[in-house]
Amino acid sequence: MKLHISRHHLSLILALFILFLAINYWPAVAKFITTIMSAATPLLVGCVIAYLVNLLLRQYERLYRKLFSQPWARRYQRLFGIVLSYCSIIIIITLVIRLVIPELTSCIRLLFTGHNQSLGKLVHFIQQNSLFKTTWQHIDLQHLDWQKVGKLLGYGVNGTIKKIMSTATSIISTATTAIIAIFFSVYLLIYKEKLARQFYRLMDTYFKKIKQPFMHIIKTFDQSYSNYIVGQCKDAAILGIACFIGMKILGMPYASMIGVVTFFGALIPIIGAILGASIGVILIFAVSPFKSLIFLIFIIVLQQFDNRITYPLVVGKSIGLPSVWVFAAVIVGGGISGVLGMMLTVPLFAAIYKLVAEDVQRRQTTKTK
Repeated sequence: MKLHISRHHLSLILALFILFLAINYWPAVAKFITTIMSAATPLLVGCVIAYLVNLLLRQYERLYRKLFSQPWARRYQRLFGIVLSYCSIIIIITLVIRLVIPELTSCIRLLFTGHNQSLGKLVHFIQQNSLFKTTWQHIDLQHLDWQKVGKLLGYGVNGTIKKIMSTATSIISTATTAIIAIFFSVYLLIYKEKLARQFYRLMDTYFKKIKQPFMHIIKTFDQSYSNYIVGQCKDAAILGIACFIGMKILGMPYASMIGVVTFFGALIPIIGAILGASIGVILIFAVSPFKSLIFLIFIIVLQQFDNRITYPLVVGKSIGLPSVWVFAAVIVGGGISGVLGMMLTVPLFAAIYKLVAEDVQRRQTTKTK
């Protein structure tokens, strides 16, 4: 009697065996996964950069096709888009730094100026107080254990050197990761069509049965994240520029810096606007409490205008997630990964919500038939 085992059963047995090994030798498996993820960090960061830059690249390539419709010009389309995309990002970062750094320096100087008198009084008190003088005079320097003092000083110097070396190593490692990630992102953007074709061939060869639903899921997530990123950035830019212009008209201090803070705060759903307004109120309060009150009224009016008019027009219903689920996504994302989690879980919930809604609709339609 021959025992017939199908390919499906062999795959299932192999999967169970691999799962057993992973559970039984989990510490070694976890260490191996950690090592692989650490080595692949520049590539993963490069994928994220490429995805974000690709949103700009699509716009520039569309513009290039409108400007140069000749067949010979199409060979330079990708180069044109990549160069302009990265140059745009560099210009934006440079502009933000030029706007923020001078006002941030002025703000820090103002905050510390108020403490100079207190610090001077403290130093004068230490110098003039008889208790400190008497204590210092009663220290017997001849009976001190100078060997222990030397060891303590040595520990302090060694600790400082170790911290400096650790910080330098961390900076070099971060810079190296960033450089590799940027070059890898450029490579991905240049050959993105070729890589897509290779991925489709792999799906057709090994996962043909699940290719269609899997690609639908990928496209849903891509649409959700791209719509969210583009919409939020547009709305945040409008809000930041409007805040800057309004503060200039009202004669408020730190208009550039608070405008940038408002822009980045608007990228965080729900609580971002509150954080940006709070920082602005605190900074302006150090200059003038009355102006901070005016700023608070102004920012409330501006955010109400954005919530009711600008945001629906710019972002609209592209995310397609009810407000209660947006709030839930922000809470869950903040608990998992802080501010970054708040920003990433909203489109994640939106994609899952859309897929579940489609599946429910499909099942209900099947039942009615």
